[in-house]
Amino acid sequence: MNKKTTIYGIVLALTIFLSACSEFTEIEPKGRNILNRVSDLDLLLNFDYSMNGSVSIYSSSVRTTAEGAFRFNDVNVLVNDIYPYAVNALTLISAPTKSLEAVLVTSDESADRATLTTSDIKYEKYYFIIANVANIVIANADEATGDREKAKQLKAEAYILRAYFHYLLVNFYAKAYDPATAATDPGVPYVKEDNRIGEPNKKSMVAEVYANILSDINAAFELKSLPQTPVNTMRVGEAFAYAVKAKALLAMHNYPEALVAANASLALNDAIWDHREFTPIGTQAIARPALTCPEDLFYATYNGPPVLQGASLEILNDYYEPGNIFNTYVPYHPAGSAVIGIAGVKLLMTATYNLSNGGLSTIDMYLTKAECLARTNQVSEAMRILNYIRERRIIPADYSDLSATTESEAMAHLKKLSRIECLFTCKNYLNIKRWNTETAYKETIRRTINGITYELKPESPLWIFPFPQNATNYNPNLTQNY
Repeated sequence: MNKKTTIYGIVLALTIFLSACSEFTEIEPKGRNILNRVSDLDLLLNFDYSMNGSVSIYSSSVRTTAEGAFRFNDVNVLVNDIYPYAVNALTLISAPTKSLEAVLVTSDESADRATLTTSDIKYEKYYFIIANVANIVIANADEATGDREKAKQLKAEAYILRAYFHYLLVNFYAKAYDPATAATDPGVPYVKEDNRIGEPNKKSMVAEVYANILSDINAAFELKSLPQTPVNTMRVGEAFAYAVKAKALLAMHNYPEALVAANASLALNDAIWDHREFTPIGTQAIARPALTCPEDLFYATYNGPPVLQGASLEILNDYYEPGNIFNTYVPYHPAGSAVIGIAGVKLLMTATYNLSNGGLSTIDMYLTKAECLARTNQVSEAMRILNYIRERRIIPADYSDLSATTESEAMAHLKKLSRIECLFTCKNYLNIKRWNTETAYKETIRRTINGITYELKPESPLWIFPFPQNATNYNPNLTQNY
């Protein structure tokens, strides 16, 4: 039985278990519930961080899958990575009533996005995972009956999950961390295991959110029980834990410590899925396996392959390097221009290249390491890392090393490479938003459609997504952060 079959079998078992325990999410008091055995908590952590198309929103099994929580079309459209999925862009823009997609395509700052956002699966599901997976385990691990070493491991995993999902939340719904203003910038609620059900959570400031993220990460490492090799890539291992720490410290502009964490993660897993094995063309289909790709530290995805996604013309023309194997060998749908309404658009046809849209990978750590090296006066070493990635992405006949002598030159190369490496994920949004806190690296994103150029400026409120109405209607503390 392969790993993918195994994880779905585990999820099915969890579904049956939870269906019989309809009150398992009630915390009364201080997080106590009927999951009082270590084996129960282990089962709870076998959450399916993917889109399970067979799950009905009215089914109890919805508790075990991430649904569309890692579908990042909104942020990808915002930063001009892609065009809206299977929609004629010209018709979308010209519609008399502007949709949220049209607002994002045209960078319309005047639109009332909160009114257009009745719900947001990312917001809902991330907090669901925090409250009903991570916090349940943290609250019960110490007193659960069973293997004590296993209990410590599960608690450590849960701390990392709680830290990671708060990291995503604060980046989507608040300002990027700016050392000058983070202490007073409003953030998101940091929900812990002792939060009371039915009591609206208060927002923490951005700096407080990050302090809690690091506190949870440190608490996990203090338990000294994270596995080096988790049972599958939807479970937390030590390399992923260091990766979360590296990303949090990078967001805080703490480059020396982020470098230490990235190196620690890469010391445990430094694999790269080498695209050169797919050349010459026709020898085999370009593929990236789900759940078993050696690059993945944590696998979280909406749909695996980016099927029928259309990269923007700006991405195709300005960011892909000549000879990029993915762009050269992946087949495209011939009707791309007709579907999107823009000449030259290509829709991907790959059903074999599975991306971890919302997880972290070794590539994220290589890019983090390269950026930290560039920012700490180690430019040549930063370029060595970037070229190490590029060499495995470009047809050998077209490849040549890039060089840089200054931080800014190295950062320019890194920003271009990472834009392609992070395509179809949430990471370009996170990175560009972070760089926009710095005068030296902020950028205005431009997209041209039908002769009209739309601009997304670094200071635009569009970089902060609105809290959805089904959250703000319940919690009066959730005033919008833009």
